[in-house]
Amino acid sequence: MVEYKSLNDHELTELLRNGDHLAFNEIYKRYWRTSINAAFQRLKSKEEAEEVVQDVFVNLYIRRSQIQPKSSLEAYLNIAIKYRIIDAFRSQKLKESQLENVITHQQVLPLQPDQEFEYKELREKIRKAADQLPDKCREVFLMSKFEQLSNQEIAERTGIAVSTVKKHMHKALNILRKDFKDQQLDLLSVCLLIFLST
Repeated sequence: MVEYKSLNDHELTELLRNGDHLAFNEIYKRYWRTSINAAFQRLKSKEEAEEVVQDVFVNLYIRRSQIQPKSSLEAYLNIAIKYRIIDAFRSQKLKESQLENVITHQQVLPLQPDQEFEYKELREKIRKAADQLPDKCREVFLMSKFEQLSNQEIAERTGIAVSTVKKHMHKALNILRKDFKDQQLDLLSVCLLIFLST
């Protein structure tokens, strides 16, 4: 019987390449925590770090027959985490760009007939969710997304630091994501609905 804990990374990788599920379990146990810490250093969010690392390990398992670490397995995972975070940032930037276009009327996203009923139901929930944001958080969010003010302009108007503006925005977006995670809506859809309901 193989004692997986005693195997080195190279041996575990070879077993994983040949479809050994227990080798994957050992790699997961060995590197899950350090991978979370590496992702957290860049993202500063435990939930986002866990999501990134989960994606990396799922991809590791799916592509197990193709993996060929050029150095250590830990280095391989860290590089995978780095690129997954870059992809996540790119995706978020794209969504933010789309959102800005919608709010400034540069892009029209008409409601599909089959979405009309669902959106009507959600509008009230979205309005209530926005109203439940902490006062300063809601104020910053509305000035950013609806008045198109920059972080610097918001800071000057409210008398708070730019870094505090960014924290309020991050908090507002996280609250809205959590409120609507069961609705299978991305952040763009949520913000679009808030815009349509005002």
